[in-house]
Amino acid sequence: MSKFGTFSEYPPRSLVSAEAALLTAWRSLERYHDDLALVGGLAIYYLTRRDVADLPGAVTMDVDFGITLGISGGQYGTIRSDLAGLGFKAEENRLVRDFDGFALYLDFLTEAPPAQTGARMVDDVVASVVPGVNRALACSRSVTAQGRDLYGVEQRCTIRVADLGPLLVLKLNAFGGPTGRRHPKDAYDVLLAVTGFVDGPAAAIEAFRAEKSAGNTAIESALKALRTDFSEVGQDGPVRAAEFLGGDAARRDRVRQDMVTVGRMLLGA
Repeated sequence: MSKFGTFSEYPPRSLVSAEAALLTAWRSLERYHDDLALVGGLAIYYLTRRDVADLPGAVTMDVDFGITLGISGGQYGTIRSDLAGLGFKAEENRLVRDFDGFALYLDFLTEAPPAQTGARMVDDVVASVVPGVNRALACSRSVTAQGRDLYGVEQRCTIRVADLGPLLVLKLNAFGGPTGRRHPKDAYDVLLAVTGFVDGPAAAIEAFRAEKSAGNTAIESALKALRTDFSEVGQDGPVRAAEFLGGDAARRDRVRQDMVTVGRMLLGA
């Protein structure tokens, strides 16, 4: 398992361990950097402040990469062989490495023509087909990640991270899109991403709304998820975000209300 139903279930070092996996993999995938962008929970971590009121911050045990369909390492090796040399092994459609008592997963997401779903081979790794990934690759920012890698070596890397507009589209679809999991953590990530965005909540709202004019292929399903799952306190988004955080009744009510406020702001209501 790489996702838990509540924040408190995540081990204290899970995010640090996921970051160590990122720092280890990113250096070895240098020739692919133009075709990779970090998405998922670690991207939320790098794009949000550490002092968000009443929210404990980002948490994850995965490293999720958006990747361009059709790239190849050619004569210089492959993604899987490069990562296998770092201890990452194929497990079904994912790459996994044990570290410090954790199973750390690397996942790849790509975008294919609209009629195609499921998964595609990219270089020699399996990548899930997810609408909106191309926009995440096209609209990104560079962030500095610093820490110890899986070998204990201090690293400082410039990481390409999907910017907040495309990232919110991906997260909303992960929760309530056509293949959405309705996972409490995805709802919480939407709340944290907007309220804790490093450029401020207003900039987060503006970035999301810009995705429609930018031609994001997944924006309409993201907007539908907002309407059906995040615009009323009794809908799945607010309820599951509150359950993910836990706490007393007053805190859960506050989280539900905050989630609805964010959902309606994203909709422009």
